Amino acid sequence: MWVRKQVIVHPRRLRADGVGSRPRGWREFYHVAAFMVLFCCTIAPAASAQVVLLVERGASIYQQAAQGFQQGFAGTDRVEQIYIDEGGPALEARLVSLRANPPRLVVAIGTQAARTAKERLPNIPILYCLALRPVQNQLVGANIGGIALDVELSQQFENIKKVLPNLRRIGVVYDELASGPWVREAQQYLGSNVRLVARDARTPREAEQEIRELLSNVLGPEDAFLLLWDSVTANPANFRLLVELSLRYKVPLIAPARPFVEAGALISVGADYEQAGRQAAVMAQRVLLGQARLGDLAAVPPAELTVTINGEVARQLRVAIPTDLRTDVLGPAVGARTP
Repeated sequence: MWVRKQVIVHPRRLRADGVGSRPRGWREFYHVAAFMVLFCCTIAPAASAQVVLLVERGASIYQQAAQGFQQGFAGTDRVEQIYIDEGGPALEARLVSLRANPPRLVVAIGTQAARTAKERLPNIPILYCLALRPVQNQLVGANIGGIALDVELSQQFENIKKVLPNLRRIGVVYDELASGPWVREAQQYLGSNVRLVARDARTPREAEQEIRELLSNVLGPEDAFLLLWDSVTANPANFRLLVELSLRYKVPLIAPARPFVEAGALISVGADYEQAGRQAAVMAQRVLLGQARLGDLAAVPPAELTVTINGEVARQLRVAIPTDLRTDVLGPAVGARTP
């Protein structure tokens, strides 16, 4: 029978370099152990944020919405903010990292941010905020939903008629592929009270010609021109032209958002952007708590609207601002600059 003896040797009784010294083997053990600790700390994945906020940097409206979200979501969990327009290898590496170590929710501020999230982060739940025409931009599915940038027609025209009570016709130049459904819905909504004079244009150049024709030969002071979120008209050159002709021919220019009013349009009826961010924060908390499903929150309208009027343009067009209408009246325009 083999008997295994257990021999216990106290470390200090092992002599290698002198009395009381620790042997070379112990020093090597400590070195290896320290290396392993350092190695494990290096390769261990960092704790991912519960919510990642993708933001477009270009327009101030997205910064306001992002600020509102951060305020509404403060103190509940970590939020990491990423600007999608940084581009290049840094953004690509970050997206790869998010796919490998996904957050519980991506909140995308702006249409491009929402589309980037849907295309590049397909398996992560997405809540968009201020996305233009979500259905048309294919921001649909069981794992995606949020707040649209579009304002409902009833709310938009109701406020416009309060400022322009004698309105007879509204001119609009649009691309059928981008805005056709909206234009047909507007025609049905307005009915016989206000007529929509719509001109289809497939390029910015065609749109320029239609804009000149409408404002110089068709529309008058009791009419208005409606600028849509449409690339054939909402571009720098054609917006500057619209501001110039609007003032020359005394035709009010209705815009889709406040930055256009700051740049020379008469009026906009749009979302309260900071409040939209807070609205998204509440929706995000409900989704994370399992109280709501993203697929049931598709294209939710903004909870609060803001009517913005350019005071100097109103003076030049002799448009009276109703005292009983809650508006944000801006001072003199600083010139026709593009939002």
